Amino acid sequence: MKNAVLLSVLTSVSFSWVVAQTEPVNTVKRIRISDFYVQPNLFSERTVSGNLADFRKLAPQSEYLNLNFAGYNSSGGAVYVNTNAMLSVMLGIKFSDKEKSKYKSNPLLRLGISYFSGRTLSNNLYKETRKTYDTLTSSQTGQTIYMDSVSLRNYGMNYVGQQLRLDASLIFRTNPEARWSLFAGVGLTTGFSFSAFTEVYYSNYRRSESRSANGTILSTDRNFSSFESIKNERLNNKTNFGASVFLPMGVDFRLGKKREFWKRMHLYYEFRPGINVTSIPELRTFTTASLQHGLGLRVAW
Repeated sequence: MKNAVLLSVLTSVSFSWVVAQTEPVNTVKRIRISDFYVQPNLFSERTVSGNLADFRKLAPQSEYLNLNFAGYNSSGGAVYVNTNAMLSVMLGIKFSDKEKSKYKSNPLLRLGISYFSGRTLSNNLYKETRKTYDTLTSSQTGQTIYMDSVSLRNYGMNYVGQQLRLDASLIFRTNPEARWSLFAGVGLTTGFSFSAFTEVYYSNYRRSESRSANGTILSTDRNFSSFESIKNERLNNKTNFGASVFLPMGVDFRLGKKREFWKRMHLYYEFRPGINVTSIPELRTFTTASLQHGLGLRVAW
């Protein structure tokens, strides 16, 4: 009887051990969507100074650009920084560990889309014309004062593109469960323009000035100043392609400590220095330094 009981116990233990070994271990999927990001940014980029030949290729049908610009000066050598709004919408993706038993907090992959609009090329051609319409001579000093009508003609031109890009970045964070956390990583965007165009505008500013014989401006008569502006030309261009690499870095703040809803809400500030590349089919490829920064909202679950 004792032997039978002992055999029964050993059999039960052995069976339980075999079942325990064959039962599947709790596993997680390889990836998991864990965050949603909405990130309005300011996108700043150095505007390349295009020359008249570039803009004539971009807008061969322009009435303004086919005029004779003999005697005009160009501000094409100046450096401009163009700043526009940008919007990124992304999802955060976590990866499991090798055993697929849990999700790792680092690294976090962010995937989404970004929209922005900006000037890639810019130039201005201007010419000042001065004509003397009256001469005044002082009866006491004999000094002669010349009254001039001054006309400043200006032709401005910009190449503008509205782009939609895939936005991807891999970031590493300090403790994401803490109230405050820091993050940094590497990212890239790539995409195309759904609207690219060249705009050309003409303006003419007139004023009245008095000057001495040696050319010194004595006064400007504001009562005789006027500004004339003619409607801009807007000419469509081919689809361009763009890409950028950047270094995302910033600080994250969790809004709540107790309520579950607010614990999932995060405000963050992100700073993205980088390099932006735009390939214009009518011309060539342009590479410029760029900077993005702004406040965003992150929802974690």
